[in-house]
Amino acid sequence: MRIHSFFVSLTTILYLVSRTIANHHKAGHGTLAPRFNALHDRDTNTSSIPPSRNGKLSFSQIANVTRVTIDNPPINLLTVDLISDLYDFLLWTQPSPDKTTPKVVIFSSANPDFFIAHFDLQELQASHPESAMALQQLVSIGRLLQNITSTAFIAEINGRTFGGGQELSSQMDMRFAGPNALVSQYENSCGFVAQAGGQFSLAPIIGKARAMEHLLASKAINAKTGTQLGLFNMDYADADTLRREVDALAARIGLFPQAALNDTKFSLSFMSPTTQQLDEQIARFAPVAASRLAQDTVGGLLSGSNETLGEYEKGIPNSVVESLYAVQLGALVDKGQDVLNAGKTDGR
Repeated sequence: MRIHSFFVSLTTILYLVSRTIANHHKAGHGTLAPRFNALHDRDTNTSSIPPSRNGKLSFSQIANVTRVTIDNPPINLLTVDLISDLYDFLLWTQPSPDKTTPKVVIFSSANPDFFIAHFDLQELQASHPESAMALQQLVSIGRLLQNITSTAFIAEINGRTFGGGQELSSQMDMRFAGPNALVSQYENSCGFVAQAGGQFSLAPIIGKARAMEHLLASKAINAKTGTQLGLFNMDYADADTLRREVDALAARIGLFPQAALNDTKFSLSFMSPTTQQLDEQIARFAPVAASRLAQDTVGGLLSGSNETLGEYEKGIPNSVVESLYAVQLGALVDKGQDVLNAGKTDGR
């Protein structure tokens, strides 16, 4: 019952937060553009970024481009500390008269195996108040990535990104992949739903039918397939080329006037989910996550992975399917149905 009580309180918290965000962004998305066009149409170096409070992010700046390196061992799990640091940074990225914010932000990882993993299930199971606040901040991070029209956000992915991590990357403006990139929105296999905007973001990128396939079947998408589907702008054969090409693109974007960037991102914001749509998804998330099936699943996932750098976490989503549905899989295999391979990364 502790998890059930936690999600009941979470629903209230998320509703109050969503009202606050809605009041701040009355149009639902992209409302920062008109306010800051004139303020940031200048070509000066970015102001110094305050260090991350929890030490999970490091920053490097060249002119109008900021590179953010995520480093939360062992798997870049979306812990309370990492979410808090990401949230603080994005709040800082919002334009104001006392600082010059970057035209481009590149998110990369210090971990060769993981870009950003899923939400920390141990914190979820413990029902700490900090966990509820972290989930609220996770939702807000997605909205900030889309609503801050003065900055283009790029995901440089050369590792795994699952669950909440994939929700965040899909809400960035561009995604580029290295050979080790592997992404999955695998919540359906756990009895959950993606609640931080991931479902809304995926369909406009790869199309409704493909989004339904990968969401409902909890499939993984590799670098080549992701590029073919449009999830990745481009994939590269090695990590060095990936970084060099992303740096060059960011530097090129950073050359141009701020007003053009601002208005372009604002104009395309019609493709982003509205505040009402996100609020409605949050309202649907809590009862599903508080169900007996979902509660049992949290314990089952933790017993399988313990959220460490092992084969279970590396094998998501199929490791989850194998551990939670072993009996059903065995029966289907006996009937000649290769269900497990149907969920593996395809080679389209």
